[in-house]
Amino acid sequence: MKKLIIAGSSKLHERALYWRGYFEGRGYEVIDWPSPVSTEDETLDEPQIEPGLSRGRWLSSSDSDYATRLTKIYKRFYKNLDQTDVFFLMNEDKDGIEGYVGASAIAELTYVVTGNLNRGRKTEIYINKLPSRSQNCYDEIKFWLDQRWIHIFKRPTGRKALVPLSESTVTPIESISDSDDTVDTSEPEPESIEPEPINPSTPIAPVATEPVRHSRFFASNDNKVIDITTYKKSCLKSLTPTAREYLKLLCPEFPAWLLRYIVAPEFQRLADVSMTTMDYSALDNLPNFNSVFQHSIGVALIIWNFTKDKKQTLAGLFHDIASPAFKHSIDYMNGDSETQESTEQDTSKIIRNSKAITKQLKKDGILPSEVSDYHLYPIADNDVPGLAADRLEYTFSNGYFLYNTWTLPQIKTFYTDLTILKNESDLDEIAFRTLDIASEFTLSNLELAANYHSDKARATLQFIADIISSMINSGYLTSDDLYIMSEREIIDWILSCGDKTIGDAFRQFQHSTAVYSGSTAKKSTWSTNVKAKIRYIAPLVQTDSDDNSAKRISKLDKSVATAIDQYLSEKQSKYVGFDFDFTPYVTE
Repeated sequence: MKKLIIAGSSKLHERALYWRGYFEGRGYEVIDWPSPVSTEDETLDEPQIEPGLSRGRWLSSSDSDYATRLTKIYKRFYKNLDQTDVFFLMNEDKDGIEGYVGASAIAELTYVVTGNLNRGRKTEIYINKLPSRSQNCYDEIKFWLDQRWIHIFKRPTGRKALVPLSESTVTPIESISDSDDTVDTSEPEPESIEPEPINPSTPIAPVATEPVRHSRFFASNDNKVIDITTYKKSCLKSLTPTAREYLKLLCPEFPAWLLRYIVAPEFQRLADVSMTTMDYSALDNLPNFNSVFQHSIGVALIIWNFTKDKKQTLAGLFHDIASPAFKHSIDYMNGDSETQESTEQDTSKIIRNSKAITKQLKKDGILPSEVSDYHLYPIADNDVPGLAADRLEYTFSNGYFLYNTWTLPQIKTFYTDLTILKNESDLDEIAFRTLDIASEFTLSNLELAANYHSDKARATLQFIADIISSMINSGYLTSDDLYIMSEREIIDWILSCGDKTIGDAFRQFQHSTAVYSGSTAKKSTWSTNVKAKIRYIAPLVQTDSDDNSAKRISKLDKSVATAIDQYLSEKQSKYVGFDFDFTPYVTE
């Protein structure tokens, strides 16, 4: 993993946080970036670790501690400049100056340039844009560009993302690929299905039109498995070591044939789609990012673990392939907040339009229609309050990665107690063998499930829905952009599209730490009275090991039944909102 430093004005720290997310999402380790001088002790020795703004009080030059802390920040930053592989100068516009470069930034840039020239360093150097001619540094930076000592970083964003995919371009910094992407032809393995490593002539877009290469050895070796914890190829690069350990628990022997589908560009883009859309404000400060990509693989592994059926497994893998950026916020935007299924209607179209997926389905003798609707398979999906792979996986992963509901050993205890039994409709359903384990799971999940329809969740999802609809109604975005741009790229465009009303509203949302709720709408604020989907599970429990009969936990444990009734009887606040004003744009 290459190390990267972001340089620029600390007054543009919000933009620095965007760029940090942008580069981390592309596989870089961002080791330093501009941030305000603050009382937070972390900033003295190392950059802030968690995403978001500094939690300490920001200092000004009049504070007695300012000089000491700023000196330590300088020392740390220049020490990191000697460690970085890539230097990116975030010279955003500031105070009406195009491509502003301050005194500190030009000093840092000069340090890296001269390090390459005189000290044998090979740091890749990029600047966001050419500074305006009015700045003293213009001639020098222009000279460095002409000598190709530095490069201007360009990437599609906003309206530029609307060009046909075949016309999309790759910037020099995106062409960097690690050695794990190369194919070892001396010992053919399933891993050799990876796409060609990115190079400057290769279009980069989440939805590609070129077919994916496949190993000629793959089709005859469907029984091969991989160890997901040590697998190095790029199709799983977005999975953290912790995520890999979790997924291995769901299926210790990861089926190698599944990689032929995971590698498809239409599936790969899901790595940037959030499961909860609660990641972009200060409301929750979630410790990790749980992606639709990770969730979908988890669903597939659960199904494969219990069925060893390819069609059902692929239906689970593809069940969220039509999820746009901001996932359920788009359901809210579509007026579907209580069922949250509006985006699923494009699942079949995306699968059928994918050359990579349809080519492999044909090789495996599977029709697109057999994997385009996971509702066909009760192990993959069933009605609430049943337990199916989709509901089980997001219960596990959201609880583990986001809300600290349970630990990995607890998940293992639950998971190893599961089996397949017949439910009241004589359909297969994932069920528990042990009553006590089922009770513990159900009660803990009720606390977790409350997050999905909380005041914070409803306010967040509807607000983002209103922002996205305003962007679309104003012509800044199209619905197609939600499948082309990542969530962080869209946020960047929201903040920089030039519409002050939209940008300021979203910026205030990012800083929000609380929502209000009540029976009436609060004046001069943004509010909504939207209702949310109620999620909960009342699993089956095996009652007789001889005939595999089963009953719902609510029929077997009175305390659990009472807890479920109380949970379902709780009313959602009529109005929720934020303490700033914003009126969504509508079409005339």
